[in-house]
Amino acid sequence: MIKRPANKLVRRILAGTLVVALVTGAVFWMHMSINQAAREAACFDELAAVLTSGVDAERLFERRLADLQSLVERSLVARSEMLVVSNRLRVDRDSPLSGRDLVTLKSGTEYYLDIREDLYEVANAYECAVDATPEMLRAFDVTPELRLKALMLSLSAALTLYDNYLLGVVLFEQDDRLRKVINDPDMGFGLVANKLAEATLAANSVQVRHRARRAIRVYEQEKSIFADSAEDADETYLMQLIENSPSYNYIRKIRVGEIAGNKVQAFERIVADTARSRAEDGVDMLSGLFGNTVGLYESRKGKLYGDEEALRHLQSELKPLDILLEKTPFRLTDKLIPGHFGHVAIWTGTRAELIDAGVWSELLVEQYADRIGSGRNPDSKDEYQVIEALRSGVKLSKLEDFMNVDDVAVLRPVFDQETKREDAKEALLMAFRQVGKKYDFNFDVNTTDKIVCSELAYISFPTFDWPTEETLGRHSISPDNVAQMAWNNVPLRLIAFYHDGELVPEELQVEKMRALMLD
Repeated sequence: MIKRPANKLVRRILAGTLVVALVTGAVFWMHMSINQAAREAACFDELAAVLTSGVDAERLFERRLADLQSLVERSLVARSEMLVVSNRLRVDRDSPLSGRDLVTLKSGTEYYLDIREDLYEVANAYECAVDATPEMLRAFDVTPELRLKALMLSLSAALTLYDNYLLGVVLFEQDDRLRKVINDPDMGFGLVANKLAEATLAANSVQVRHRARRAIRVYEQEKSIFADSAEDADETYLMQLIENSPSYNYIRKIRVGEIAGNKVQAFERIVADTARSRAEDGVDMLSGLFGNTVGLYESRKGKLYGDEEALRHLQSELKPLDILLEKTPFRLTDKLIPGHFGHVAIWTGTRAELIDAGVWSELLVEQYADRIGSGRNPDSKDEYQVIEALRSGVKLSKLEDFMNVDDVAVLRPVFDQETKREDAKEALLMAFRQVGKKYDFNFDVNTTDKIVCSELAYISFPTFDWPTEETLGRHSISPDNVAQMAWNNVPLRLIAFYHDGELVPEELQVEKMRALMLD
């Protein structure tokens, strides 16, 4: 008899708590719906203003896609650098951070925040495509396919934001010492307080996740419209960017088997899992969880990867200044590069060959002497003798590492006989002058402080009249622009060509390469 009033009181408390929870939830969702409606209205208004001003919808999309591609490339670099810094600093947590470490952390934070702001802008640009009606699309002459690609672009930017957080920022978020340094303000770098905390709150925001899930739901429901259409490089790139995003895949994995009404907060799980993985294993937590440390998706290895016979054959053919072209259709970043080939590099030659060319004692070359010819054999071709512009910058690589490809072509420069030695020496020194430069994410040949892979050839051979293309107000040179210079054996001559992992017969090489480039 004494227990009944207590039970009644408990029931009242529970009922009151439930009412408060329901009211709070209703207010929250109403507030979120109002915010969503306001965001969509602003998005529609901005798009309408641009399109009614005479800007073509397709061209506007292409411009924003180019912006996204650059931001994705920069994100890959940022993730790699954050991983390297985090791995190095966590080795000895009891020692004070050096001045160089502090500068690296602050400048890295500044770089990340710049990328973050730009990605937000791209993500917001087409967010309202989720609710675009057929009437709206007809009013601005936008096809359903273009509308879905615009939505995919917005979703890709949002997922890249999440991936940057999960594959990079979490590394510092889970370390008390590094988190404090990054969260502290620094006027010298233009950093206000708690920027890392702000990124963490945004990544775990219910509203942000809700918007991402809406876009994912529409994408999954409508992506089949591309099934019967001709191959579209833009759609292929965006689809692979989305479906190979660690964030997207993890959400899909969690959602399978979930029971309605018992939703799990997927992104909190990712953060918890990555932190737990790091604490338990002390190894590269990202490769264990996502299978790809920097998010550079690679579905398989190249068909020439580990092919010793092909490696030795190419080494026997290569001479200083030979240009290497490659094709890697199994990599995401290959999808949006126009044409057949996706990368350009330059072969330096051996120590003996560089001595013979008269450049070995030049300071530009001498500083890399230990890497180019460190062994006793001056004719060795197993050293770091490939100059290439990667996202991390222009560097020296080994041919063996370069061979993770399906196609590779070797093009040899043809110089004027009267000035051949002088021209070759100038080209070699110019190629070495590029080592250490940053990657040109704007793909602009008119800039020389940063270069992209094909610009390496453009700059290194100043006596050649290279073809360029104008895209979105910038002049650029693609790997295919370089390759087409070998169609008539002047000023480049095709020396060797492997396609789909196989050596093409010498008499068919030019014809085969040209056909692939024109396909």
